[in-house]
Amino acid sequence: MTLKNRILFFIIWQSARLLGKLPMRIQYCVADFLYVIIYRVVRYRVKITRENLKNSFPEKDKTELKQIEKKFYKHLADVFIETIILSSISEDELKKRFTYKNIEVFQKAHSDRSSIAAMSHYGMWEYTIGYKLYVDNPVKAVYHPLSSQLAEAYYLKMRSRFGTKPVSMKNIAREIIQEQKNGKHCVVALIADQTPPWHQIHQWTIFLNQPTAFFNGIEKLALKYNMSVVFTHIRKIKRGYYEVVFNNLYDGNEPVAPNEITSRYVKQLESIIRANPEYWMWSHRRWKHHPLEGYTISY
Repeated sequence: MTLKNRILFFIIWQSARLLGKLPMRIQYCVADFLYVIIYRVVRYRVKITRENLKNSFPEKDKTELKQIEKKFYKHLADVFIETIILSSISEDELKKRFTYKNIEVFQKAHSDRSSIAAMSHYGMWEYTIGYKLYVDNPVKAVYHPLSSQLAEAYYLKMRSRFGTKPVSMKNIAREIIQEQKNGKHCVVALIADQTPPWHQIHQWTIFLNQPTAFFNGIEKLALKYNMSVVFTHIRKIKRGYYEVVFNNLYDGNEPVAPNEITSRYVKQLESIIRANPEYWMWSHRRWKHHPLEGYTISY
């Protein structure tokens, strides 16, 4: 980074740490103010959010959709503040705010092999930087590099605070192989609900009533390196507090048909979204691609 960016990063990081030291009630007062700004004033991607909700839940009326929309933007403001708080949160505080209902499922999944924690933009996914506090295995958090040097520096430093190693998608296979050569099983935390680039689309499925493309990185890694896969459901208990429930998707040995692991992930994801839709990232342009005529769509 340039000297200017180094100075800016120092200011941003220290400001984030200062916010993290404030009492919780003040932090969420800031979140309430932020909600007004992004939803009422700036109208951040409201049109995209509204269209995504309408297409995903055609059975709901305008009043129901409006309620989900408002709840989503309130949650989005919380996620923003909670991400900032991670720059200074202590190990004890993180364990208090982010608990695991069945940690034994997660631990067993990588007891004899490397594993994938199949995640999504649901709940508060950034709190999973604490995975390393519960396992002895190396933890790799897959991410896509950001165009902003300042944002990239912030997220890399924040995500590695408790021993998790951020790794770009293009380098994750190399990391898995290296750990296997060292005789270690690693945990790969991988968010898989983004929209893949057109040239990386290999499967279309019906998701939330719409033909939807998904990355197949979870399936490719699991099959190539005999990795188990657990679905990570991050439930919001109350403001600032979350609970994780793990569900086994693949044991690393079971014979599966092509796209089966991805389909299991998609079904689990849709199930939790339908139960509490306000906690998913509706402001993403999730359906910007559409299948061409002749493409096979799985159900």
